[in-house]
Amino acid sequence: MLILRPARRDDLDAILALAEALDTLNLPRDREFLAERIAQSERSFAGDLADWRDGVYVFALEDLATGRCIGTSLILAKVGRPGAPYYWLEVSTEERRSDELGKRFEHTRLQLRSTEDGATEVGGLVLEPSYRGHPSKCGKALSVVRFAYIAAHPDRFEREVIAEMLSVFDAPGQNRLWDAFGRRFTGLSYREADHLSAKNRRFIADLFPRDPVYATLFPEDVRTQIGKANAPAAIRILEKLGFHHLGQVDPFDGGPYYGAARNAIRSLRERRELVLPAVPRESEDCEGPLALLSAEGSEGFRATVVRLDYDGSPSVPKEMRKALGVAAGDRVSVTPLP
Repeated sequence: MLILRPARRDDLDAILALAEALDTLNLPRDREFLAERIAQSERSFAGDLADWRDGVYVFALEDLATGRCIGTSLILAKVGRPGAPYYWLEVSTEERRSDELGKRFEHTRLQLRSTEDGATEVGGLVLEPSYRGHPSKCGKALSVVRFAYIAAHPDRFEREVIAEMLSVFDAPGQNRLWDAFGRRFTGLSYREADHLSAKNRRFIADLFPRDPVYATLFPEDVRTQIGKANAPAAIRILEKLGFHHLGQVDPFDGGPYYGAARNAIRSLRERRELVLPAVPRESEDCEGPLALLSAEGSEGFRATVVRLDYDGSPSVPKEMRKALGVAAGDRVSVTPLP
């Protein structure tokens, strides 16, 4: 059985191993940073924060058969705060024409923007490769669990939600846009800049150009990479949930930003609550679609993938109830998988 739950300190080694495959701002390959992030996540789930905007929620996907964390995803309650702006590159198009020469051009422009009043961000999704294609749809579960939690605690999150998609890399730490653009203005390698920005992003405003930069000046292989994500499947999931491209890209790697109004996200709109019946329904009795079943019972927040019956009732056998920490009469939530 696979269970989604808040990350714990004893998950650190497993999450560090998962971070090897991603190594991004949200999930860097940095033991000290990840240890601090998990500790902050534990406080966030426990409701021990003085300011909800400091919330960081790290989810772990555990295979109960092995006791290992085999996937993770996260929510940042708010990006962009006074004194800690959130940065992006706005992508726009400028048309230029010459009637005399009979020529017309469309130029892509990149303009650095920032805000100190940003949205909630979802990210950090990574799954151990051997679990891809699993019957429980692990990748979708890791994505949807974040929205199920946001729906259960709307007062902890913003009304807008964004997702940063990682761009294409030629090799670990090697990105064409960064080498053609960011590196020339900062003197830093991609990995140095990305890790530094996890703690302080002020250098972006200090060193990046304030005026628009024309992508026409970049080599063609750089231009074609701007706004291109390395995980099309993850984008398809977000689009099914109601996210759309924001016309923004990451200032480091050029990965696209997607966003949606919180109340427009399909997982939040279609999530429903029900009371567990006294008699557990066994899995073989259900032949309907898959959904995420989540609850906050005796074990705290827990979720897992279940099969729904023809009437939308979930299969929640005894062993699953025990793993989720719920019993007959407890309230649970059902969120469809895209």
